[in-house]
Amino acid sequence: MIGILADTPRDAELMRRAVVGGVRVIHEANDLAATDLDIECLVFGSRSGLLAERISLLREVERKLPWVPVILVTDRKIAIARLLSRVQVADLVWFEEVERQLAARIESARGGSALLQMADKIRRSTAPPALRSAAAHALREARRTPVRNVQELAAAVDCSPVTLFQQFQARARGRTTFNRFLGALAILRAQQLRATGAKWKQVSAQLGLPRETLRRKAKRWLGCNLVELERIPPHQLLAAFALEHFAPLLDPPPDAGH
Repeated sequence: MIGILADTPRDAELMRRAVVGGVRVIHEANDLAATDLDIECLVFGSRSGLLAERISLLREVERKLPWVPVILVTDRKIAIARLLSRVQVADLVWFEEVERQLAARIESARGGSALLQMADKIRRSTAPPALRSAAAHALREARRTPVRNVQELAAAVDCSPVTLFQQFQARARGRTTFNRFLGALAILRAQQLRATGAKWKQVSAQLGLPRETLRRKAKRWLGCNLVELERIPPHQLLAAFALEHFAPLLDPPPDAGH
């Protein structure tokens, strides 16, 4: 499902006509919430004269739906580059090129791995450099064989595990822990492998984690056993990871400095 949010109904209709597949037009920003688990990509249309006022909304979307790529559609203006330095978008399309380019840009954004998109977001965030490097590495590796613990991750990025623990703790502010972050990535990959038909014995062997360890990680994070884990829709599991364990590593909440 592609979400469309625009300043005017006319712009929303312009973008809707250019999209191939299911579309949901979001009429009010307040209608966009963390429960929107079916949105694979958000097309955000704003004319240049209003864009400065909409930057805060873009940042709010990034905070609420960190796994969803955002494509900004706006006017071709020199000042746009300065405004976009304050937010992260997956792509940029000019209104005059919507009919020719938007569909292809959406497919490109959707085609990128969600974990790779998260890795890119954390790499460009304001987190400390060591934590940025470590978290991005963990997210990339989770597409194949997830990093099993902080010590293994620290060795991979040539950093002290104590430093990574401290930076993660300071950044997450109690909303998650490094072990839970890595454990959730392992569960994500375990579910993916199981969905391909691999037996749990094979999953354990590929991840280098005993089945009992995977069971404990699933129980600690989701409160379920491995059979119940298989029944959770993958997009819901990814959304839960993004909200609970990834979002805390992005820019701190607005009141963090108070």
